[in-house]
Amino acid sequence: MLKNKSLVIVSILVLVLAVVAMACAPAAPAKPPVPPVTPTPVAPVTPPAPTANATVPAAPVAPVIVEKVTTFKSVKYTDPTYKFSVAYPEGWAIDKATLKGGVFYAVGPDGDVIYVAVRPATKFQDAAGPFMQDLLTAKNIPMIPTQDWSTVTLADGTKADVVELSLPFGAAKAAITGVIKDGNAIMVLGASKTKNIDLYKEIGSTLITK
Repeated sequence: MLKNKSLVIVSILVLVLAVVAMACAPAAPAKPPVPPVTPTPVAPVTPPAPTANATVPAAPVAPVIVEKVTTFKSVKYTDPTYKFSVAYPEGWAIDKATLKGGVFYAVGPDGDVIYVAVRPATKFQDAAGPFMQDLLTAKNIPMIPTQDWSTVTLADGTKADVVELSLPFGAAKAAITGVIKDGNAIMVLGASKTKNIDLYKEIGSTLITK
């Protein structure tokens, strides 16, 4: 019995000593505060520069119009209303255009004439015939000319119609070159008794409408 009590007492003393030792032990150091995390700024992503083989859309390029080189020394008539131009021989006298739709009239030293007219039309053929007939009437020539139709590419790339006309018995030669633009037929007529048909066609081919 006594032995059991002694064991109990010893156990109690050991427990008390353990509690006292724990109470006297130094406290554990406090953990340092964790600093707030500042987000790292992200630099904007720059797209890579195109490589040499990359396809880059080409910027639109305005067409370059090279004016036709003529066999004669020329000056140019430019129409501010209908936005076209045509070259004719230097030194030709400028006269008044009296026909319907007439915008320009010039006379050469040998009697050659250049007549430029603009008339409402959807087809060149529908305007060229009446234009020529008006000119014949104005010149008191009642005869109807024979006609020969063809086409030509102008300096600005436009396709133009050409009609060559011959009065009976070789009395005169003429050529009308024209295009349809914005609902109008722009017509360049060259004519005279000297039969310079190549000259008239060359003058008509200098027409620029762009």
